[in-house]
Amino acid sequence: MRNQRRILHLDMDAFFAAIEQRDNPFLRGKPVIIGGAPEGRGVVSTCSYEARKYGVRSAMPMAQAKRLCPHAVFVPLNGEKYAFVSRQLMNLLREFSPKVQPISVDEAFMDISGMERLFPTEEALGRAIKKVVWDKLRLTCSIGIAPTKVFAKMASGMQKPDGLTVIRQEEVETRIYSLPVEDLWGIGEKTAAVLRKLGIKTIGQLARESEARLKKVFGKNGELMVRVARGQVDSPVLALEELPPEKSVGHEHTFWDDTNDLEEIRAELLLLSQKVGRRLRKNGFRGRTVTVKLRYDNFQTTTHRTTLTFYTNNDMTLFKTAFHLFLKRYESGRKIRLIGISVSNLVNGTAPAALLPFEEELLWQVSDEKLFPVLDRIKDRFGEHAIWRTTNLILFRDR
Repeated sequence: MRNQRRILHLDMDAFFAAIEQRDNPFLRGKPVIIGGAPEGRGVVSTCSYEARKYGVRSAMPMAQAKRLCPHAVFVPLNGEKYAFVSRQLMNLLREFSPKVQPISVDEAFMDISGMERLFPTEEALGRAIKKVVWDKLRLTCSIGIAPTKVFAKMASGMQKPDGLTVIRQEEVETRIYSLPVEDLWGIGEKTAAVLRKLGIKTIGQLARESEARLKKVFGKNGELMVRVARGQVDSPVLALEELPPEKSVGHEHTFWDDTNDLEEIRAELLLLSQKVGRRLRKNGFRGRTVTVKLRYDNFQTTTHRTTLTFYTNNDMTLFKTAFHLFLKRYESGRKIRLIGISVSNLVNGTAPAALLPFEEELLWQVSDEKLFPVLDRIKDRFGEHAIWRTTNLILFRDR
C-alpha cells in the first residue's frame, strides 16, 4: 500500500433476505422476497440471490415479482431487526478504522490509507474484514478497494456475492475505462442514453471527453461526470461525527389502499410525528419548520409547510401542527396514496426552545419533558412499535 488515499467499500449481500435466511433455516436455499404482500401494490425491498435468478429485482412491483417467481417465499419487511444488525456491522468496521462512513443500512465506505503497517496487503485486509463479518454476524459481504469512493463502490459489485476486488491506481484504465458508461456510479439510464447519442459509450471515452462540451449539455454536472470518470473527484470518508448536520428529519408512509378516511390519515400522521420526534431527540435536534407531504391517488404530490415561533422535538406539538396544516391544505374528499411529515430549520437540542417569551405551546412541551426519555428507552429496547401514543392515551403493543 502507498501513501495515496485508498478507499474500501463494503456492501452486504442481499442484506435483508440474508438476515431472514440466517435466522430461519427453512428459508435457506429458497427464493426469498422481502417486502409487502404479493397481492398488494408494494415493491420489492430486496430479494435473495435464489430469487434474482428469476429476474426479481429491488423496487420491482410485488405483483410482477410474484409472476416471475410464484414459488418464492414472501417475507414482510422487519426494519427494526435490520437496523439492529446494521449497527452491529458498523461497530465491527470501526474496529478496523475510525474513518467509517455508512451510506445506507447495508453499505459503508472506509478510509484504509496507511494501514500497510497492520496488514501486508489490501487483499489481506479485505479478507480479515469479511471473516469478522461472517464470524460475528454469519453474513457475507462484498468488498471493493480503489483510489476513490466511486471506483471502490464499482469494485465491490464486480464479484458479488461474497466478492473481494482490489483496483490499484495503475489499473484504473485497464479495469474501469472499458466498462459501459452507465456502470459509473451516479449515471442513470436517461443520462447514459444522452451520452451514447454523443458517442460516449464507455467510461474511458467519458474520461477523455472535453469538460466544456459536456457542460453545454448537462451544465455543471457535465464537468463533474468527466472528473469522476477520471478519478479526480476524491471526496474524503467522513466518520459519523464529521458528517454535516442533517438539514431535515422526516418520515412518510404509503397507504395499503388509497384513502380519504380522515381518522386513518390522522392516526398515521400521529405515528409519523412520533417517529420524527424520536429521531430529533436521538440526534439532539429541535426544529421550527414543519412540512406535510401529500400524494394523491393520481400521483399529484404537494408539500405544505409552516414555521413555528419556537424550536421543538415534541411528538404532540409536531402532530398538532402537522394535522392542522393537513386540514388546511387537504382537498376534501380526494383519496391519498402517501402522507409524510418532516421538520427542518434545525438547531442543537440544547439551544433555547423559545424565540418569543411566554409561548403558550411551551407549556405542552414542558409537561412531556420527563415522559419522552422513558418512551424512547422502551423503544430502544423493544422496538419502534412496542409503545406508541394516541392523542390522549398511550398504547402498549402485546408482544
